[in-house]
Amino acid sequence: MIKHLYTISTVKDKAATITLNRPEVHNALNIDMIREVSGLIDRYGADPGIRMIIINAKGKNFSAGADLQWMKKGLEQTREELLGESRELALLFNRIYNSSAVTLAIAAGKVLGGANGIIAASDIAVAMENTTFAFTEVKLGLVPATIAPYVYRRVGNASKEWMITGRQVPAKEAMNRGLVDFIESKSSVDGKIESIKKQVLTGGPAAVEGIKKMFRDNLLTGHPDSLIDITAQKIAEYRTSAEGQEGITAFFEKRKPGWSNEN
Repeated sequence: MIKHLYTISTVKDKAATITLNRPEVHNALNIDMIREVSGLIDRYGADPGIRMIIINAKGKNFSAGADLQWMKKGLEQTREELLGESRELALLFNRIYNSSAVTLAIAAGKVLGGANGIIAASDIAVAMENTTFAFTEVKLGLVPATIAPYVYRRVGNASKEWMITGRQVPAKEAMNRGLVDFIESKSSVDGKIESIKKQVLTGGPAAVEGIKKMFRDNLLTGHPDSLIDITAQKIAEYRTSAEGQEGITAFFEKRKPGWSNEN
């Protein structure tokens, strides 16, 4: 376990965990915390020995979103300074979304404002039963622009009502709309995380990254007739790859493939 200024990080069994660690202010995001989390995402995403990045939070709430004290300082900043910090926030979500590792967010308590970007940008999101989500930017006269691309990809047009009203969205509604993938109790969440990790680690690393890229590049949009050639090329590419050949060979030899964490 490594304690940083605003986070705690650990690495175990090919998975890195980044824990937001400002519980005294409900893990509100300021520019220093944004930079710290971004740096950890980059570090772990570049490590071929790490295949999953788990993001959770200390305390009863996942995050209150942007730190209002940080936002208040913005009143004294230039437009260029504000633009620079806003871009850093946008890049945090982009790093999570584009990471070569599978990103898994675990939400509990309240998830407010920009913190929803962490949830939406992650590949897999788990919410505790007590979790509520709210896009509170509108209450401050702001637009949730940096998180909107990721929320929209998960939820679609239903997210517009959430953003306009800023109301609290219970975990069940969030799952039904696609913002999160699973709802777990306090007693079941650890088992669920271990189950997801085990399932991810049994898949081929290049194949997992290829699936992530297929969704990132919007390869699946459009009429199926227009996707025949590009999808055929994609499966042929992976069938002839070293990883694909190893997976097929291992199946017929009744053994685990070389990448399996269960060797």
